[in-house]
Amino acid sequence: MQLTKADFIQYLNCPKSLWLLKREPENYPHGEFSAFRKKLIREGYEVERYVRQFFENADHRTVDFQRVFEAEGGLCARADAVEQTSHGEIILYEIKSSTSIKTDSKHNHLKDACFQKICAERAGQNVDRVFLVHLNGKYVRDGLVDPEALLVFEDITDRVEGITAETSAEIDAALAFLANEIDQDGCTCIEKSRGNHCDTFALLNPDIPLPSIYSLPRLSEKKRRDFLSKGIFGLDAITDDYPLSENQRQVVEAAKRGEPQVNVAAIREFLSALAFPLHFFDYETFCSAVPRLDGASPHKQFPVQYSLHILEENGSVIHREYLEREMRLPLRLIERMQADIGPTGSVVSWHASFEETHNREMAQAFPDKAAFLDDLNDRMMDLKDVFKADYVDARFDGSISLKKVLPVVCPRLSYGDLNVQDGASAMEAWERMIDAEPEEAERIAQALLNYCECDTLAMVEIYRFLAGI
Repeated sequence: MQLTKADFIQYLNCPKSLWLLKREPENYPHGEFSAFRKKLIREGYEVERYVRQFFENADHRTVDFQRVFEAEGGLCARADAVEQTSHGEIILYEIKSSTSIKTDSKHNHLKDACFQKICAERAGQNVDRVFLVHLNGKYVRDGLVDPEALLVFEDITDRVEGITAETSAEIDAALAFLANEIDQDGCTCIEKSRGNHCDTFALLNPDIPLPSIYSLPRLSEKKRRDFLSKGIFGLDAITDDYPLSENQRQVVEAAKRGEPQVNVAAIREFLSALAFPLHFFDYETFCSAVPRLDGASPHKQFPVQYSLHILEENGSVIHREYLEREMRLPLRLIERMQADIGPTGSVVSWHASFEETHNREMAQAFPDKAAFLDDLNDRMMDLKDVFKADYVDARFDGSISLKKVLPVVCPRLSYGDLNVQDGASAMEAWERMIDAEPEEAERIAQALLNYCECDTLAMVEIYRFLAGI
């Protein structure tokens, strides 16, 4: 059974999830973790192109890319870059699309590099040094990309050496684990927060109810471990005297009573603070690991699209939208916003800090537009705030994202038939549209417009729902 670097990182996150992927791939439910890993791989190849350019400009250095090391027992590593020294040793370069060295569970760069080093050494190589190559977050593109300014080479040899014994033992454990049959009842992710659950969590833990303790907002590790020690998973099993935050208590009450917990007075107060006409507003943004535009930096997002539903006090609604069709910074987008958004009335968003942050950044980039953008932020209201404490429903399943709230309070409106389903896929689709032939570009553009329009229409309908309470 072959073990690659990607496999090993998945093993560290959830051994049983990896076992299912390798032994029963036909039953494996690829989800957010898999999509995230594919994104990192794709961006890594993008950065690698400039690492190649860097070494092409360096004299007297022999560097191979994507060299494969295979060791006994099924260990296999495809090293990003390998430099051969004059003394017969090698230098390993681990290439990442991030702007710093990461050590969290989803992308532990030191473990990645250590895996490569161990595999190379078990394959008979003598590794002299290990470097991690990442992006310079302060780099601003100006003309052709300058690989020397874009890239940061960090010598991590000592840090890798410090975890080599531990990592070597983990590799051997992973190989042994894959070679044996396992009990598929439960996995180690049961001890983690929902955001760190594996793709196979529901498959491996079918008896955990929905909603569950993982649906509680801001549940601390201490409380989660306490629930687990007592065998408590369902919200109905939590006693009335258990110490919870007020928001957590509301979720439990909503689950036990089978109905939302609603503070009508607070909702009325929120709605009365809104000024007509109401501008329901949403951005979609783009960024890339290697900046594609002058003035852009690695992973720096900027808006490329917006949708706007304007609700008048008499109930009439009009829709405005804009989608950038060229790779450029958002000056034209701002100018269209100035034409579409009037000088009076509230600007309503969902998770408004996202729009506010981009407005501030665009105000810095385009100072002559700062007054307009600052005014938008002054008028901004966050519709999501209502669902933090004043309308609590256990069916939101621990999240108050738009896509969790909408199907509960407005089930007739759905994202189900859309070709673009979330912000990450919108970003990827926009880049494909920019590079596509006209017919394909138009098809993608329509999908993007439909998705963004659904976001702001959803806010209109949720507002109407709240107004009707």
